[in-house]
Amino acid sequence: MASALPTGQRGQALAAGLAVLALAVVWAGVVSPLLDLYGSRAERLASMQAREGREAALIEALPALQAEAASAARTPARAVLAGNTDAIAGATLQEQVQGMAASATATLTSIETLPAEQVGNYRRIGVRVELSAQLAVTVALLRAVEEAQPSMLVDDIRLTATPIGQQNAQLPLDAAFTVYAFRIGTARDDQP
Repeated sequence: MASALPTGQRGQALAAGLAVLALAVVWAGVVSPLLDLYGSRAERLASMQAREGREAALIEALPALQAEAASAARTPARAVLAGNTDAIAGATLQEQVQGMAASATATLTSIETLPAEQVGNYRRIGVRVELSAQLAVTVALLRAVEEAQPSMLVDDIRLTATPIGQQNAQLPLDAAFTVYAFRIGTARDDQP
């Protein structure tokens, strides 16, 4: 059988070809998968190291965040109305809305305190506001309510335009909306 194999240059070329084929098979079957495995493991390790760094930073920041959360829970004064009763909180809200209206140069035609409602551990205090003013003044008042401290919400906005008069005249429009804010407590807190 050894005599059936080519010899000379032809045999050398065949031997070199078989060696290259064997190397390609070894590369494709063994080396390449090992390199891919090494690469994926290196990526996974780098990802885990980055994750460890982020988690270490979070763990380091945790005490400060917990202290900030505890402080905010103890002093929610910036987020809620002052007052131990719905009546006091309602009067405070009404006074603040009137002050914002004056700052926006809006003249209120009506302001009415609404009955308070229980929402979780808070009482929702509301006032219904009506005014007749130009659009820019109404928008300034709504912006003041949005930016107010304690936080306030606007609901049930109704705008009614006055009949058309002269062109280019800045006619007022009638606006009505409800402003809500919250106080800490329950309805039982109002009872003597």
